Amino acid sequence: MRNIKILRFFKYLYLLIFIGVLSISVLSVNKGYAAKNRSNSSVLNQGGSKSFQYNSIEEIDKKINELEEMKRGYEAKAIKQANQAQRLQFIEGELQAAKKNWRLAEDNRKIVVRLQKEIDELKIERMKLQKKRA
Repeated sequence: MRNIKILRFFKYLYLLIFIGVLSISVLSVNKGYAAKNRSNSSVLNQGGSKSFQYNSIEEIDKKINELEEMKRGYEAKAIKQANQAQRLQFIEGELQAAKKNWRLAEDNRKIVVRLQKEIDELKIERMKLQKKRA
């Protein structure tokens, strides 16, 4: 009888910890999306990355570094979510949570691709600016 109570206690403790971790994960993803939206809105306010003219190579390098930092963050989130999904898929009753984590990981990978495209465009713009000044 006592063993059953102990097992129930650990089962509920595990569920509470899991819900806490999942909550933190969702909150961090939402913060990431908010940061992405702020970044996108700032680019839109500047008229888009293609029409915005940078005055110096240093400005372009600063923006590239900022985008690469964001990209690394989204890559890390995608890896964490994929790992969480891999673990959850084998826990009874957690398949939906696993699928959600796979979707979130895929969304973050798509963001990484978009950020990489923007980085590539900025590198091309930097090369054009270097050729102009040379």
